Amino acid sequence: MPVRLVPVVGSALGLVLAVVLVIGAAIDSPVLAALAGGLLGTAVLAVQLDSWRRVRSLRTYLRDEIRASRAPAQPTAAAGPSEADLLGAVQLLQAQYTGRLDRMQAALDDALARTGSQADHDLR
Repeated sequence: MPVRLVPVVGSALGLVLAVVLVIGAAIDSPVLAALAGGLLGTAVLAVQLDSWRRVRSLRTYLRDEIRASRAPAQPTAAAGPSEADLLGAVQLLQAQYTGRLDRMQAALDDALARTGSQADHDLR
């Protein structure tokens, strides 16, 4: 039986047993009602047990797949920095240092110019 037909057949069987249960109760036939109720209960239990089994097997399958995906891959040696990387880093540091020296020289020249003009002003 194809897997897609299992829920349809199970639902049809459950509806038939429920109708037989109602008919048995309506015609005052306790044997028929008890038999239909027992069969319906057994079918529900069988479906529940099958669902439980499927959930357990899915948990096991997923746990195994997760463990397999976490397995350590072949270690790869990390490549060190290339010569171009090192040269670029040195050039960047050199540019920053030169910029700082230029700003310091400009600030020193401004301070000397102000001090010099103030000294000239004080001498007069």
